[in-house]
Amino acid sequence: MKTLYFIAGLPRSGTSVIANILKQNPEVHAEVNSSLSNLFHTLYLNWDYIKAGSSKKSRVLKSLIDGFYFDTEKPFIFDNSSNWVSIIPIVEAVLQQKIKILVCVRNPAEILSSYEKARKDNPLIMLEADQKLGPSTSVAGRAFHYAGPEGPLGSCHRNIQDAITMGYLDRMLFIDYSRFCGNPKSQTKRIYDFFGLPEFTHDYTNIVGDNMGSRNILGKTTINCVEYLGLDLYDQYNREIFWNAWI
Repeated sequence: MKTLYFIAGLPRSGTSVIANILKQNPEVHAEVNSSLSNLFHTLYLNWDYIKAGSSKKSRVLKSLIDGFYFDTEKPFIFDNSSNWVSIIPIVEAVLQQKIKILVCVRNPAEILSSYEKARKDNPLIMLEADQKLGPSTSVAGRAFHYAGPEGPLGSCHRNIQDAITMGYLDRMLFIDYSRFCGNPKSQTKRIYDFFGLPEFTHDYTNIVGDNMGSRNILGKTTINCVEYLGLDLYDQYNREIFWNAWI
């Protein structure tokens, strides 16, 4: 029997790292960069336009989820996509049960600093803000792009708040990336307790995964936000950390 769980959260908040850590457990399959939520939501949104009949909608959406992991033999599956938080009621209506989501979070100022650090460390690689705004934009312009209403940080931040307002807090386990790096064993125990996973001893010094090489998160320090954002932008974005009560 397979049990499907979900990973979502803010960008650059450790979703891929944690998914690859969970994959070390031989009982766990974790899809690090999954397309399932996009397929699911696209079909949901377009169903009525193609006049396929509403009575079959839930059944077809359920078969999409089942078929996506048909050949996965491991009993515990984690599907990783930020979209899941925004469609909790739809997924629960299709699966006919409450779902559980691991929600990775991080101080917004740290997230923006992480984007700037990646840009500084790899000046020949254009990140999303450079592609949308041009490579000569300012730090403030890039920060507003990411944290704005339609930016990857701003939209995910809003979707998590909306899910809480709608009454889905009990479905979510918040994991703060900085706390996880500071004490990964205790934070992993929270994950195992919430999802009921079988015990396993993880290696946090050799985390291997697609597009990330080998990584060691033990002793990782908090990024120096003022160095990358400046004091004014740091003060502006060092807020809206509404999840502190649940981490």
